[in-house]
Amino acid sequence: MDHDSEAPIEARLVKQSPNSADYHIPETKFLDNKWAVIAILFAVTGFLGIPLLWMNQSFNSAERIFWAVVVTIYTVLLIGGAVAVCMWSYRQIMGV
Repeated sequence: MDHDSEAPIEARLVKQSPNSADYHIPETKFLDNKWAVIAILFAVTGFLGIPLLWMNQSFNSAERIFWAVVVTIYTVLLIGGAVAVCMWSYRQIMGV
């Protein structure tokens, strides 16, 4: 193996200045909306979205706890329903 023909990999970390024209803070207005976060929890992420709920400043602590419990129960019920359908299907296929 010829080491002279291989180019070394160079990596550098670049820190952009906040005053730079390329610096961009993503818009989070959508995620600051309470109903948008609740919709994401129920329609997309289930209990995996609870960190999103806790990072949202629009909810107070009582609301966060309430919605975390409700979303967890909802997700467990969905998973249980999926398991029940799979077990029923398996029994139908196997003729048990």
